[in-house]
Amino acid sequence: MKDILAKDKEFKEAIGSFIIAFSEFEFGLVFLCSMTEFDLRYSHNYFTKYLGYSFEQKKKHLNDFIKDQMPDIKPIWDKIIKEIGELNRERRFLAHGFMSYGLPKETITTHVKENGGMATKYQTVEEIKGYTNRLQHLNTGENGINGEFHTLFTLTRINKWNSIVNDTSKIVYKVNGKIISEWKG
Repeated sequence: MKDILAKDKEFKEAIGSFIIAFSEFEFGLVFLCSMTEFDLRYSHNYFTKYLGYSFEQKKKHLNDFIKDQMPDIKPIWDKIIKEIGELNRERRFLAHGFMSYGLPKETITTHVKENGGMATKYQTVEEIKGYTNRLQHLNTGENGINGEFHTLFTLTRINKWNSIVNDTSKIVYKVNGKIISEWKG
């Protein structure tokens, strides 16, 4: 019985870590969405607007904006979106797929509606931890939505903003105390 309770705790910790990492990713999307509004000086006012968007709405909004306004960073964005699409499928199973939860042995069983029918997955703790590692990389790894891509997106957006406004409306963008925007003030 002790082994089953330990396995139960291990599954719950793995699922919780995955859900938290996905939430961090989604919050990163909210920040990027807020940076798509015209007047960047007030982008913080748009957080609540985008917090109310579904995951798919945030993804579509950013995809359309990047396609139209930032085509030079679209190849990086496309890689992020491909990877997160796969992980969002796993999120659906882990966040919405339990008919009931019993004490697990080696796998958990989850079900979601997919392509008009029911899809079933059997997942191990190791698989769930692997999904979390992939999410953490998408959050803060190379080209992470809350790391390098965040900086690239923000820099590109600020430089574009600065190119169309007068000096009193321009923004200086600093990272780690160093000015990286084209306009230095």
